[in-house]
Amino acid sequence: MSTQSRDRTFLRDDSLARLESSTFDILVVGGGITGAGTALDAASRGYSTALVERDDFASGTSSKSSKLIHGGLRYLQQGDVRLVYEALHERKRLRRNAPHLVHVLPFMIPILTKDGVVSRKIARALGSAMWMYDLTGGWRIGRLHRRLRAKSAFAHLPTMDPRRLASAYLYYDAEADDARLTLTVARTAADHGATVANYCAVTGIESSAGVHTVRLRDTLTGREFTTTARVVINATGVWADDVRALDENAHPDTIRPAKGVHLTVPWEKVRNDIAVVIPVPKDRRSLFVVPWVPKGDGTYRYTYIGTTDTDYKGPVDDPQCTKDDIDYVLNALNASVTTNVTTDDVIGVWSGLRPLVKPDENAKSGRTADLSRRSEEHTSELQSH
Repeated sequence: MSTQSRDRTFLRDDSLARLESSTFDILVVGGGITGAGTALDAASRGYSTALVERDDFASGTSSKSSKLIHGGLRYLQQGDVRLVYEALHERKRLRRNAPHLVHVLPFMIPILTKDGVVSRKIARALGSAMWMYDLTGGWRIGRLHRRLRAKSAFAHLPTMDPRRLASAYLYYDAEADDARLTLTVARTAADHGATVANYCAVTGIESSAGVHTVRLRDTLTGREFTTTARVVINATGVWADDVRALDENAHPDTIRPAKGVHLTVPWEKVRNDIAVVIPVPKDRRSLFVVPWVPKGDGTYRYTYIGTTDTDYKGPVDDPQCTKDDIDYVLNALNASVTTNVTTDDVIGVWSGLRPLVKPDENAKSGRTADLSRRSEEHTSELQSH
């Protein structure tokens, strides 16, 4: 495909005209990474495909992640080896398909002392998890984990209290610009023939004789029109129940949004040259501490810290970062570093919502952290993913 032809496939006015005049095999609703990836998969298999997004591509959760392509090391704690295997396999694919966007990122997990004593049980369990991670597929990144002495670990995070640092484990994952990756996948779907349009909201769905008539509104002009598709895939994340309601004439209650918050602080307050995993005191969670925007001399402009994992019951269009969220992250950070990072040091925040599926009434745990991250599908007249 020529550059001129490829550019025209991503012209919004052309896409809107094709939506109004065509019947598609598959219409994907939701322009985040899941929707963009679904559209690319369908278009590359030869299906006539359309992708519509109510706002801009990646404007929701897909631009508010931890910006990591990680293999799910934390899911080993839940015993979900299959999920870790799948995540590592997909990480390999992304590094192969988008090496300009997905880059290797070293991670360090410090092993801390308590009252001057290292828990052999914790150290042994962490070492076993590292080997399981590598054997499950972590080795595909080209490097294996290794144990660091305290002096080497301290060099990677010199704001830690060296008296508490016994040693550390170093392993490897990957990072990416989440919004740019989403946009690239959407453009690639268009290159494969998909009709792609942002600022195009679904306002109604009617199904008859195996064909879905979908009412759309151009949110920039207010103009309304319809398109038709044999299959509609709902990839709208935390908005999935709202879209299902358009088809089912009742509002289902299947999504349990979980909020994830990140803070950005000046790099000089932390001075980590690689990503670090820190524990959250009095909680069973950990946070990522990631250096961000390199200056080219081995230092960085920022460090961001996250993510939280809490129930969210507010408006899903604009989840807010609260004082409690900020205190939670700063308390965890200050438990690991000695520089006393305060709210005055916070120069940016972002909040995103994970679309977790509500557990059944007999579920033992009510913590969002204990809910499965495995994708689930709901099939009715409308395909929900």
